[in-house]
Amino acid sequence: MKSKIIYIVSFIAAFLLTTVLIVYLNSTYKNIFQFDFSALPQNVNSTSISDTSKVTLGQLKDFMQNELKNELLDSLRAIYAGNNHDTIYANQQADSVLIDSLRVLELALKQKNLASVKQIKQKQVVPPQKSDVKARTDTGYVRWTKETAKLYESMDPQQAAKIIQSYSDNVARDIIYSMRQKSAAQVLSALNPETANKITLAK
Repeated sequence: MKSKIIYIVSFIAAFLLTTVLIVYLNSTYKNIFQFDFSALPQNVNSTSISDTSKVTLGQLKDFMQNELKNELLDSLRAIYAGNNHDTIYANQQADSVLIDSLRVLELALKQKNLASVKQIKQKQVVPPQKSDVKARTDTGYVRWTKETAKLYESMDPQQAAKIIQSYSDNVARDIIYSMRQKSAAQVLSALNPETANKITLAK
């Protein structure tokens, strides 16, 4: 960008210098365009030469003010319009788009987690009361613990730990021992230490 401006300014300076030189040489010599560098005759009225040079310089000044100024402004506009690559602005725009998309994804994940927790709470069945060991070996209860354990395995361990903590120690123990070992370990690590100790203690 700076190099283009330098080129434009150099071109204008060279143009001005050449124009002034041509005007000066034309007013001093007979015909510089035919390479006739003989001096002008002395009988030419000096006032008319100075008037001519004044008119020429006045025209040159007007030309400079109007034409060259407009051309310079047009070229600068073209440069700015053609190079609309403000990298800082473009990076900031890209970053803001990325941040917005990350926020949308985060909101979608939160909603999905909330929906899965609500679904599990709605599907949650009250466990059968266990008065003795015989009730715990009942097929209905065993099926319930296995299905519930599968649901909790698919949840976030923190959320599952909160729900399992609300059960009695025996029911919580049966659910955790029905889970896969890795999922059970994650849920146990999310529980507070006292509850985890009570659940894992052998009867």
